[in-house]
Amino acid sequence: MTSTPSPIRPSLTPALLILLALLSSFTPLSIDMYLPALPVIAVDLRGTAGDIQLTLSAFMIAFGLGQVFYGPAGDRFGRRPVILLGLAVYVVTSVGCAFSAEAAHLIGLRLLQGLAACGGVVLARTMVRDLAEKDQAARAMSLMMACTSIAPMLAPLIGGQILWFLGWRAIFWVLAGIGLLALVLAYIRLPETLRPEYRQPLVVSSILKRFGELFRHRAFMGYAFTSSFMFAALLSFLSGSPFVFIERYGIAPRAYGFVFGGMVVFMTVGSLLNAKFAPVFGAGKILRHAVWVPAITGPMAMVLGWIEARYGTIGIWPFFLCFAPQIATISLIGPNSMAMALQRYPHMAGTASSLMGVMQFGLGAAFGAVVGQTFDGTIAPMTTAMGIAGILCLISHRALVRRG
Repeated sequence: MTSTPSPIRPSLTPALLILLALLSSFTPLSIDMYLPALPVIAVDLRGTAGDIQLTLSAFMIAFGLGQVFYGPAGDRFGRRPVILLGLAVYVVTSVGCAFSAEAAHLIGLRLLQGLAACGGVVLARTMVRDLAEKDQAARAMSLMMACTSIAPMLAPLIGGQILWFLGWRAIFWVLAGIGLLALVLAYIRLPETLRPEYRQPLVVSSILKRFGELFRHRAFMGYAFTSSFMFAALLSFLSGSPFVFIERYGIAPRAYGFVFGGMVVFMTVGSLLNAKFAPVFGAGKILRHAVWVPAITGPMAMVLGWIEARYGTIGIWPFFLCFAPQIATISLIGPNSMAMALQRYPHMAGTASSLMGVMQFGLGAAFGAVVGQTFDGTIAPMTTAMGIAGILCLISHRALVRRG
């Protein structure tokens, strides 16, 4: 009597890592590509800066809250079918955004677009955890982030050119096309990585029990808050920089993409360095040192922002000496926090990844909304939010994560 051979477990090949990076790119693509168009959209749809900023916050809130569903669903049905469903809905909602007639319409559609986009992102991280452990997972996530960094680097540049030649609505048609391409590639090449023995029931009591276990784990919450406040600093920058750079300092929308792309170069370099050194020094040790950077540069920018708002004597360029290292450190804090947090939960990696995503995008959206609603024509609201987030990032790590 012959036994049935066990299915071959997929491996984390370079091709699969690139595909997962594409799935993870829907966050920066959906946000950064239309950033240069925010002031134009405000005029075209007869909305205020705060109204149009809500299209960004709505996406981020939905993106975060949607992970409450996608993580447990991925633990129950598998990663592949949930990702495919999310991509299909993303394509439809992107087309809807292109037809928006009012600011309220665009806000609502961006909410749906965020719900659709988060499936691929949260489950791409989960698939890395399915196939790699701790420092190797941190290395894989850093390489994935390095590939993903191409999206925020190019997205504002592409968005600025599309805006110039075809108008802001064409940006959402391009996003729909990218979503369709990802859907086809995922259908053809994406394997299932969830082990059968790790499948979890999709019932409310079981889901709440798993979330409760995570909430009670001090170190997990420490890693989650550390990465979330770092992400809040980034979202504060994304929310405020288009209006600050374009309206306050007169940078052309087409040139804004180059400025933003320069910031992303630092993220990419940080990701590559983390991928190289995480297996050598350990993700935990790198993280312990990295959290000092936003805690120093964020408050520095905050103080400079107050001086600039009051006296107008500093200008924009000195702020980049603070923005560049703070944004670059995201590529050290994000992957290492995620890898360290998920290492204890192979049996519910989707749920753990989704909770971290909810916290990241929830706090990020809150910070971004405050920046948009308090925008007074100066750089101070943005730099204040980035400074507070940087301080809270360090406090979260030191107060909740034990050394080791």
